[in-house]
Amino acid sequence: MTLRHLLQQTSVLAALLCGLAHAAGPAPKPPTAPSQTAAHPLLGAWSWTLPGKSCAETYDYRPHGKRVGTSGAAATQADYEVTPMPSLLGFYRVVETVTEGNGQRDCSGDLHEVTDEGVTRFIQFSPKKDQLIVCKTESLQACFGPLKRLPG
Repeated sequence: MTLRHLLQQTSVLAALLCGLAHAAGPAPKPPTAPSQTAAHPLLGAWSWTLPGKSCAETYDYRPHGKRVGTSGAAATQADYEVTPMPSLLGFYRVVETVTEGNGQRDCSGDLHEVTDEGVTRFIQFSPKKDQLIVCKTESLQACFGPLKRLPG
C-alpha cells in the first residue's frame, strides 16, 4: 500500500467520522436554572399528600433556580437546576441542593440537611402540565406523586 493510498483512506475515514458526529447533533445541555422569561413547566407551586396520611408536601419552584418547600414540620430552601427539555424518555433532570432548613422531619420522617451535594431526581409531567411525578431514575419504577400544580 502506498503512502498516497493510505492518506486517501485516512481522509475518507475522517470525513465519515465528522459526518457521524454532525448527524448525532450537539451534546445534551446540562441542567440550568430557568430565567424569569423562560416558561419552563416546572416553575410554580406544586403539592401532594402522602397516601393514607394528612401530611402534605409543597414545593415552589421560582425563577433563577430557587426552590422553597414544606413537608410536614420541615421547611427547606434549595438551589435547583433543571434541563430545559425532556430526555427522549420524557424526563427532565432536576438537581437540588438544600441551602437552608429548619432541621425538622418531613412527611416521611427524613431530615434534609444543608449540604453542598446536590440530589438528582427525574420528573415527568402530565400532558396538560398540571401534574408531575418525581422519580429516582429515568424510569417509573421508584417515583412519588403526582404533585398537582397549585393555582397562582
